Amino acid sequence: MFGYVKPVPSELLVKEYEFYKATYCGICRAMKKHTGTLSNVTLSYDSVFLALARMIFVPDSDIGARKRRCIAHPLKRRPMLNSNDALVYTARVFAILSYYKMRDDVADEGVMKKILITPVRPILRHGSKKAGMCELATLIRDKLAAIGDLERARCESPDEVAALFGELLGEVFAFGLSGSDRLVMYECGYHLGKFIYCADAAEDYESDRKAGKYNPYVIMYGGEPLTRENRQTVKCALILECKGIEAAVKLMPFGNRHTIENIIRNIIYLGLTSRISFLDGTDETDKKD
Repeated sequence: MFGYVKPVPSELLVKEYEFYKATYCGICRAMKKHTGTLSNVTLSYDSVFLALARMIFVPDSDIGARKRRCIAHPLKRRPMLNSNDALVYTARVFAILSYYKMRDDVADEGVMKKILITPVRPILRHGSKKAGMCELATLIRDKLAAIGDLERARCESPDEVAALFGELLGEVFAFGLSGSDRLVMYECGYHLGKFIYCADAAEDYESDRKAGKYNPYVIMYGGEPLTRENRQTVKCALILECKGIEAAVKLMPFGNRHTIENIIRNIIYLGLTSRISFLDGTDETDKKD
């Protein structure tokens, strides 16, 4: 998910931050068990948001942790969540996402990127295959292919391309749920997906503009350096997506899961907005002055 979906740790209680890290370690352990020993090479902290959101639907009795050692931290035991359905689901989803993202990169990037990706291709392919979930894997593959088609056609609308990634994450968040739970989780994933795609395009604007790579904002603004007004327009659109996520989160059945709720709200209100602070920068005219 490009590193956008993380909390601001300084604004979390100690127990909340410990739970956040324990969830990450739980996902890592689940990947090793269910998608291959080395499949966790692509794991990122972004995965925790999905695990936390899905953990709302896991019984209290299945949410627990104990201190363990691992290869990454062999000297000191760390709190790690015990396996539960939300962690296993997240592990499988990220194995599938990583594989198809890799395939997408191989198709679109240059020779050097393809060479760098080559060593991990068998690991990601194996992880995706072990993850199973053929229905969701097919959906992810098709959505990423549709995004690729629009990008190669140099689609001028950021919203049109971002909507496809939103639909992808909407299904990821809602898969296997029904009724109002499915609707709420789909909306959360949908707006998060749109946010991620547009924020990533905005952050890569200058590098893509200079390299001649596809970027919907570069096409929208004619390949010129972004002005302060342009930046604020993009930021307002991203804030609206955050509002969409917020509306969905307000309807999530947290019950007494206050720790999970507080972490999720931290990510939405503080984490996401802090990651787009680069849009508050000055334009080229300001720099000259």
